[in-house]
Amino acid sequence: MRIDIHSHIWDDEIHNFETEERPDGGVDRLIEDMDEAKLDKVVLLAMDVTLFGQRLKPYYMYNNYVSRLVNEYPDRFIGFAGIDPRRGDEAVKELDRCINELDLTGIKLWPLAGFYPDDPAYYPFYERAQEYKTPILCHVGVGPSYSYMKYCRPAFVDRVAVDFPELNFILPHGGMPWVDEAAYVAMKNPNVYLDLSAWQMHIDEYDAYLVRMVGRLIRMCGSDKIMWGTDWPLFNHVISTKDWWEKVDSLETSDLMKRLGVPEITSEDKRKILGDNAAKILNL
Repeated sequence: MRIDIHSHIWDDEIHNFETEERPDGGVDRLIEDMDEAKLDKVVLLAMDVTLFGQRLKPYYMYNNYVSRLVNEYPDRFIGFAGIDPRRGDEAVKELDRCINELDLTGIKLWPLAGFYPDDPAYYPFYERAQEYKTPILCHVGVGPSYSYMKYCRPAFVDRVAVDFPELNFILPHGGMPWVDEAAYVAMKNPNVYLDLSAWQMHIDEYDAYLVRMVGRLIRMCGSDKIMWGTDWPLFNHVISTKDWWEKVDSLETSDLMKRLGVPEITSEDKRKILGDNAAKILNL
């Protein structure tokens, strides 16, 4: 099964775009890209950044919209709710609504909006998520130019992962630039995983960089902990979804890189990364 664990919808229903900056990120184009890449499932991530002041419609509207798409295309999409845990009781109520009424099955956290994910004030939210066994994709690593990376170190997820061992966490972008830190958090915590979204930025270094870095992740935390993602549509101007999938599927460790200590990336490793691991986390 081919699964993109990290994707978005960017259109006028949930964004207040200026005309000149409107991206081509609607559902029709997403389905076209899915078909071209022969993807079975895509995880759509709603986002709650209204406390941060971005030009997004209210977060509950974003959750409603993703829910509508999931119900219109149940064989294609899986929906994650965007909820800012700083909302306190409201965040817990929104989680209840998203799981029980909107058929969403995961949570997207965006600490770039200005919060540390391991703040104990958010533990009631995590407790409810653990009751639902709802996977959480928590942003780590680099973000847009107007955001603060200081909230996004992978280590800030470590405490929550330890305190909520039945709650699965996905760290996107391989933690970039804190790749080793993210890999160590995944290595020590059975309930922490990584995704490779946004690694398309390294297109000029692909063959050497990607083999070396994916091999390093496999050596540090195992291929069972890595999932493929796109962050669609943000990097389609760099490489298409189809080409990105094929790039990862074709990874091979040369004899020279093996002599330099890079482990072999096997067909089984790639099968896990490109879909099997996500299917397991999503209970497919």
